[in-house]
Amino acid sequence: MQGIWRQPPEMNAASKIDLMIRTFTKRERLKRGDFRGTVWTKCSETAHFVLLATDNRCSVRRFAVTIRKKTGDAAVRNRVRRIVKEFFRLHKNLFRDDSDNLIRVKGLPQNLTMAEIGPELQTLLSSGKMRTSIR
Repeated sequence: MQGIWRQPPEMNAASKIDLMIRTFTKRERLKRGDFRGTVWTKCSETAHFVLLATDNRCSVRRFAVTIRKKTGDAAVRNRVRRIVKEFFRLHKNLFRDDSDNLIRVKGLPQNLTMAEIGPELQTLLSSGKMRTSIR
């Protein structure tokens, strides 16, 4: 039975630092109270997503995803939310450090996979008109 369980591989310092940079920390999440009284600027829009942004005073890039109940059941909404958050986690260097970013989901793509949603989110970031949230 000892052969079944293996120890995880040792991580060197460089991979630990890279892992810390790519995490989605608590400070980077927008809370419910952060939405109240905030004026959002529409930066860009695609068939399924809208990017809204505003400046913040905490010099940290913060992020949130909103999706309506009308879009689908809870499992579908959570799946889309997870994929969009994962995209932000991997591409957070595309956002300015002192901005709050909100991605509103308008509708659902055919397939709920990163392979289908990722390119559309990349287009959403690259087509920002005002460039308030995008470097």
